[in-house]
Amino acid sequence: MSTLARLQQHADVASLKSALHQLCSEFGRITRLDVLAATQQGVRQAVCFLRMDRPEQEQQLMKTLGVGRYGGEVVFVIRLGEPETADQDDDTPAWADSDIYRT
Repeated sequence: MSTLARLQQHADVASLKSALHQLCSEFGRITRLDVLAATQQGVRQAVCFLRMDRPEQEQQLMKTLGVGRYGGEVVFVIRLGEPETADQDDDTPAWADSDIYRT
């Protein structure tokens, strides 16, 4: 199972952030982690923006996850595991949570 697939098993932002901290500790220190929760077409997602201490650490992490960089940050989207109840059933994109979770 890939690292991204393991991250997709998390059903909420808090447990995903904890898993990201644990994963990233292998490469160095996280200097910034923003996680935006969203629901699009009934699918719950977490959009993650990440910065590490050094560019070399970010390169290693990007290679491990198979993700890229956008605007100077490592960016990737995780599909969150199924919630206990579905909050939105429409097909319009909507931010499920307007808070940015920072470390």
